[in-house]
Amino acid sequence: MPDDKPNLEFLIEADGFNSGAGKIETAAWLKYVSSVAKLTGLRERDSIFEVGCGSGAFLYEFYKKGHRVGGIDYSPSLIELAAFAMPGMDFEVKEALETESDPMYDFVVANSVFQYFPSYDYAEDTILKMYHKAERIVGILDLNDSAHEEEALRIRRGALTEGEYERKYAGLNHLFYERDFVAKVLAGQKASVRVYDQRIENYGNNKFRFNVVIEKW
Repeated sequence: MPDDKPNLEFLIEADGFNSGAGKIETAAWLKYVSSVAKLTGLRERDSIFEVGCGSGAFLYEFYKKGHRVGGIDYSPSLIELAAFAMPGMDFEVKEALETESDPMYDFVVANSVFQYFPSYDYAEDTILKMYHKAERIVGILDLNDSAHEEEALRIRRGALTEGEYERKYAGLNHLFYERDFVAKVLAGQKASVRVYDQRIENYGNNKFRFNVVIEKW
């Protein structure tokens, strides 16, 4: 835990976006967060809840602008960091599948975490829990695209030294998703589902990732 309040750069690094194809610079991160706000039609007073929030890097700029934010993550140390960076907000140590519908938030998001889930059944159940927690919008961002699985894994390994790769990804077999996966999960629900290519400035994973925005009606 830092002595002083962590800045955005520190939070981004704590969340692992600091090496290889997954590296995102602070300026690119700010543009990305802003683009998500526009894509989802986020309003000035909307509340935001993140599943798998880590240290809270995705939420941090929204917090600074006065939004009520909250999140869950399985890592106690990262949740402690998020709570330190954004005092008075709602952060808890929980698995994604423990997402509760109460209290509801306007916008419920998961950024670059669905690849780490243990199974597709786990992912399906989490999507439904996020849907029921959201008042208006759900964002499932930076999903691994199954159409590019082989190339993505090859580049991910090549972007790091063998030691770095083992430290970062040991035991983490990424899930890859079809682009209609979320729409199939939410079939029959009152929602529209839109799919977008990932576009983060100088982000090595852009080609292999996509974003899904769900609007409830």
